[in-house]
Amino acid sequence: MSSTTIPSQLIIDLTQTDLPVDTPVYVYVLGLVGSLYYYMDANGAPQLMSLKDNTQTAGTFPDMSELSPAAQDALSINYPLDWADWSMAVSVGSNLILPLGNINTTTIPTLGTGTQAFSGRVYFSVGVPRLPFTVQGSGNTVTGYTAPVFGNGTGVGGSLCLYDWIEFSYDSEGNFNGNPTQVNQFGFPIWLQATPVGESPYPTQGQYNTSRAHVLQDIANMPSPCGGTAALLAPPAAASEAYPTSITYLRGLSPDTLSGSSQPPATLNAYFDTVIQQAAVAWQTTPLVTTDLSTGSYTGVAYPLQYPNAPTAPTGYPAGALAFYAGSYTMAELVTALQATPSLAPAFYISADNGLPTSSADIWQCANSLASGGTAQLNVGKMLAAAFNRGMIINAAGTVTTSLDDSTCASEANQFYADGTCYNPWAEAFHSYSANGLAYGFPYDDVCDQNPSVPPAGDSLVASFVRLTLGRFYH
Repeated sequence: MSSTTIPSQLIIDLTQTDLPVDTPVYVYVLGLVGSLYYYMDANGAPQLMSLKDNTQTAGTFPDMSELSPAAQDALSINYPLDWADWSMAVSVGSNLILPLGNINTTTIPTLGTGTQAFSGRVYFSVGVPRLPFTVQGSGNTVTGYTAPVFGNGTGVGGSLCLYDWIEFSYDSEGNFNGNPTQVNQFGFPIWLQATPVGESPYPTQGQYNTSRAHVLQDIANMPSPCGGTAALLAPPAAASEAYPTSITYLRGLSPDTLSGSSQPPATLNAYFDTVIQQAAVAWQTTPLVTTDLSTGSYTGVAYPLQYPNAPTAPTGYPAGALAFYAGSYTMAELVTALQATPSLAPAFYISADNGLPTSSADIWQCANSLASGGTAQLNVGKMLAAAFNRGMIINAAGTVTTSLDDSTCASEANQFYADGTCYNPWAEAFHSYSANGLAYGFPYDDVCDQNPSVPPAGDSLVASFVRLTLGRFYH
């Protein structure tokens, strides 16, 4: 089926939110195909980004004259560069319908499948301050754009906007895949529902069993280092009129974001250190066997091995690393294979720069030691990152895990975030807010199928309708 004939529609639904009816709400659709950057214009047509789009002068924003001079001044730092206004207004209580099917090979000739799909985001902003996007490049060449910044700080574009987004891809065959996310921040809930051509809708993802206000109060009450005021961004006091009534915070900031900030909360990047150290010692005695359907089983150990007549670490072994060998072995079987001629060689190492297999920062961000190497190493890193975030490395009884299996772990979801374990409380909270228990609380939350994606893993979706619904703010 050609994507040019699919009447796919993107419905922006503001009929379910409890925002006041006069609240300004805007939506923005941006994406990338290969190395080409696009935005959707007010007519629903994808347009190549251009440096000429930066028509809004730095320090200014539309409708600023409707605000007091003090509010204008407080918000001017939200726009440090000339920027492009790609906003599309949506009225509270109504729907905005955009032609998703306009993303096709006629409007985007290089559109394809896989890595040539349209990879994008749909942003929502609420209140007067609109999201600034600054196209970057030189001459006629666009090399990217500055996206809104969700962290604390001043003088960074978009940090004083009230916003959130969903991520999606759309290919030349009309296949849609998308998800809401709280990996970086929480601004407000966005529900995602999609209806395949000629079929019933998929279950709604991102729908909460509570309000935005309750979520942010929970984050305020969450113990340090993952919660409290360090994990929240308040609007400028002088600019409260620019936002909906009773907006105490613009967003909550995730441990992923806080961990990578210039001034992370004290102890955050040491949060998992004891678990890492204890697990590394245990894996000197009993191997960790990981299994992934696409790359098979790998056995990880830390040296020196605590087993009779075990060989020393292989040449080039990074101190404190986990050495992984292809296949599934007990310690006795592994030692035998290592003593054989020729000896079993490591397939790869997982190692941080702290003399341990990984670090707390790498776990929060699912990065570096847990996101390096080839396909097999990446899969093992994802499983380790997910297990650390979910409190599955060491259970409440103090037992270190010796098995991670991506093909069966979805059935263990009721054991994630167990009392008495060290886990990511941000991720645990957002899974508890989710009406169906699925959430993206950290980058690898898709391990064990815990992510709120449409369609679910293994399915494909040519959609007639994709509906994004702005959720509740107050009640």
